[in-house]
Amino acid sequence: QAKALDKMLTEAARKLDRVVEMEVDEKALTERIVGRFSCAKCGTGYHDKFKRPKAEGVCDVCGGKEFTRRKDDNAETMKTRMAAYRAQTEPLLPYYSARGVLRKVDGMAAMDEVYRQISGVLAGT
Repeated sequence: QAKALDKMLTEAARKLDRVVEMEVDEKALTERIVGRFSCAKCGTGYHDKFKRPKAEGVCDVCGGKEFTRRKDDNAETMKTRMAAYRAQTEPLLPYYSARGVLRKVDGMAAMDEVYRQISGVLAGT
């Protein structure tokens, strides 16, 4: 896959000079995803453990009292996603590492920090 992509990019006079790998702890990632929910009215995001509404059952932003969860935010779906990653994506990492273009980012950091790290990688710093 990676070699085919390189060939296509070369033919288009382009190149892939950075590949970002977000390193995560699977158990912690699953906990983050399974615990997500949002206000049905305004979409404000919350988490069972890390970011509860200030008043139980009431959205901090709009006062809404209904909350939703994505159907695919469950442990079984996460197992499937991680298995697909290990089978389809992870095998490409040594190739990009050997080419010197693989950059690792701490995917378990706070969202702003992950954004900062990825922005730095893409900016070449």
